[in-house]
Order: sequence, then structure tokens, then C-alpha cells
Amino acid sequence: MPEDVFKWIRLAIKKEWKIAFYSTVIIGFLTHMYVFTNMLPNHDGLINIYSEQQKYSSGRFFLSQSSGITSFFDLPWIIGVFSILYLSITSVLYVELFRLKQTSAIILSSGLIVTFPTVASTFSYMFTADAYMAGILLAFLAIFVTQKYKFGFLAGGLILYISVGIYQANLSVLLTIITLWFINELLVHRKYKPLIFELSRLVIMGVIGMVLYAITFKIYQQHGEITSYQGLNQIGGQLGGIKDNLRTIKETVNDFFLRGFVSDFPVNLFEVLNIFLLILIVIGIIVLFIQHKLSILKTTLLVTSLVLLPVFSYILYFVSPGVSYHMLMVMALVSIYLVPIIFYERLDKPNALGKLFSWGAVITLALVIFNFAIISNIAYFNMTLKYEKSYSLANRILDRVEETEGYEKVTKLAIIGRKPVHTNISTDRVTQSIPKMTGAMGEVFLVQPYHFSAMLENQLGTKIGLVNREELDSLKASDLVQEMVPWPSKESIQIIGEVAIIKLSD
Repeated sequence: MPEDVFKWIRLAIKKEWKIAFYSTVIIGFLTHMYVFTNMLPNHDGLINIYSEQQKYSSGRFFLSQSSGITSFFDLPWIIGVFSILYLSITSVLYVELFRLKQTSAIILSSGLIVTFPTVASTFSYMFTADAYMAGILLAFLAIFVTQKYKFGFLAGGLILYISVGIYQANLSVLLTIITLWFINELLVHRKYKPLIFELSRLVIMGVIGMVLYAITFKIYQQHGEITSYQGLNQIGGQLGGIKDNLRTIKETVNDFFLRGFVSDFPVNLFEVLNIFLLILIVIGIIVLFIQHKLSILKTTLLVTSLVLLPVFSYILYFVSPGVSYHMLMVMALVSIYLVPIIFYERLDKPNALGKLFSWGAVITLALVIFNFAIISNIAYFNMTLKYEKSYSLANRILDRVEETEGYEKVTKLAIIGRKPVHTNISTDRVTQSIPKMTGAMGEVFLVQPYHFSAMLENQLGTKIGLVNREELDSLKASDLVQEMVPWPSKESIQIIGEVAIIKLSD
């Protein structure tokens, strides 16, 4: 009977799972509710208000199927609810994998996972966000299944294949969580032989998943064209040396964690808390070395694993020479913020240094979560301004076109250039106050002619086509367009036959 099944489920659910799940739900909705209850498309969302997300040319072979669970419409509330659900289950899997027992450790872990800036950056691409959250969940699930069952590495490999087939950066999520798991196992005094055996099973799972993905990628490459975006068409091509890649990773990590200290940007709370995070990790190593009487070998393995976390986070530098990391791709960096929690959970004796570390970890990471939430909402704030400025610009242009003589015959638009916009808030204040939140930054999202066409049709209810590339190039070179004065001049719009020419810039 259904009631018996529900009763069995209630009894099977551990207290720690409930804490993780509800913490993620509560913190997640408190942080991201605004973007779930507003329609705030970016440049991609504008043209994907309905999209089947068939991104096979980008190597995302399972993105469409994952997006389709909540339909192919851009439904912020539904997509947001499912995204939080996926992240909540991810938190539960994390708690179970690392056997977390302390309530504060569970809440902090859940908070970090659901507020990490990559999540908010992904929500700026709301039309596909739930699929990306599902991909993160599957990366954790692949590890869990491998650990749970004797032949789980087979199913785990298949799950990883789907996860990476949603978004390739999930490989980094897998590698960093496995590395965190290895650190945790070192601290619970597991013997080396069973530890290496378990690690080898995880490695085999990873190999199976990536081999399946590589086969699929090669098959598609033979029958279709791989996009040049992020160097996907260069995968396996001429790569830089290991030293060059490590140097690039070092620079990228410094730019992410210490931007205000290594560049002309101002120092914000984000960078200050990252300094405290680094200090916490160092103190944690010292405390654990003393309390656990760690051997030289174990200490070396521990430190090496910590160093590998940022390397694995940017592992795609070793895969394609054309890759360029942005906020959507660095969810794996949350692993570095999770390190003090693992240390905190594994402390044995409440000595003075241990208490200092424990309170430092709880307070610092609570502040980190709060700051992540603020960063997310500043990004959403800018998305609102960005949408309103874009809507206003499109509305003004349409109004001007409709007032121009000959509008009744217009069936196509020729949009020349881009409207330069510079405001103190979006260009200066927002950019200086938060990390670069891919998809949420900038002034307006009317970048290409097809963005105008999409907004005119879907937001303003006016369907007008676009001239083709040859016609646009011919118009750009014409004396008429050369003599036109850019927007907002009265001479910025001309109607020639059935074409309305809009000159936004020279």
C-alpha cells in the first residue's frame, strides 16, 4: 500500500538528511526567491523563451532531456523549485558521503552549496538552470552509487556520462568531491590498503564515464560540427605544457579568490573572507596534525590533496587550449570552502586551538554564506536594471520607427551597430562590488539584431523580420547609412521600401 511505502521512507530518512535538505531549501529560497518570482532574461534567455536546448554541437548531449523535465518554456518559478530540489538532494548526498553528524557542519555545507556564486550566475540563464543543477546532482550521485554498491562503479560511470553530457564542467565537480572524500578518509584513520582500493573504484568510475562521453563526442564529431565555443572543437588539440597550464591556473585562482589584492579592483568582503578561509585551512592542518598525530606520509597526502583542489577545479585547461573559464564553470571551487567543515567535523579534543578553529570556521563560513547571498542579489539587482534598460530602449526604438513615414510597408529591420550605455551603477559600482557573474553583468542585452527582433516580438508584441547578412553589409557600406547620425538623433532611423534602417552607432 502507498501508505506503507511512505511510512518506510519516513523511517529510512536520517535526521542528518532532513537537516541538510531543509537547510538547503530554506537558505536557497531566501537567497534566490527574487529571481524565481521575476522574469529577468539575459541575452540568451531573450531568444530561448521556448527552446528544446538541443546543444549537441556543444557536446551537451543530455541537456535537452534534462531541461525537458520542466518543459521547454522559460518558467522561473518551476525551474527555480526544481533547481533547489536538485541542490537539496545534492546536500543530502554530500552529508552521507562525508558522514557529517554535527548540525552546524551540515547547515554550513548546505548553505555553501546552494549560495555559491555559480548558482546565481546559472540562474541568470533561468531557461536552462534546472538542467545544470541536475548535472551537479548527478556528479555527486555517481560518487555515492560507486561507494554504496559493490559494482556501483559501473552505474556510477553511466551517471557521470550523463552528468558531463549535460555540462562538461561537472567533471571538475566530480574530481574535487572525490579529492575531498580522500581528505576526509585520511582523517578518519582508515588503513591505506582499503582506502586505495576505494579510491581505485572511484577512478574506474570516472574513466568509464569519460570514455563513454569521449566515444559519443567522437561519433558526433564525425557526423556533425562541433562549435568553436570555449575551444570545444580544439579538444585533444595542441595543448600547452604542464607548467604553462599550472601558471594559468594559479593566475585564475588568484583572480577569483584575491581579485582586490592582485588587481586594480577594490578589496571587498569577498576577498577578505577568502583570506580568512586560507588562514582557517592552515590552522586546521596544524590542529589536526597535533590532535591526530598525523604521520609525515599522511600530512603530505593531505597537503597534496588540498593543492589539487584548485587544479582539478580548472582541469579543462589540460583538455582544450581554447577554454576560457567563467563563473558558470567553477562550481567545483565550492570544495575549497568545504574544507574547514571537514576539519571541524574531524576534531577530537576541545583544546584551546581546537576551539579557536571551530568558532573561526563557523563564524567565517556563516559570513561567507551571507556574503554569497548578497552577491547573488546584487547580480539579480543588476539583471533587473539590465532588463528595464533593454526594454526601454527597444520600446523607444519601436515607437520612433512607427512614427517614421512609410512604416506601414516595413517587414524587415536593418540594425547598424550597438547602443553604447554607461551608467555609474551597472558599469562601475556593480562591477567593482562583486565577482564577475557571467550572464548577470553589463548594461543592456540587446547586443545582436536578433535580440531586438526577439524582444519586439515576445515583449512588445510586434513581429518584424531582419535583413540577411548580405543585405546588412550592403547597407552598412552605402552612402545613405554613412551619412545617417547615430541614435537618438532623428536622422538615426530611415525607411527605404520595406526596410527600416536603425543606426545605433558608427
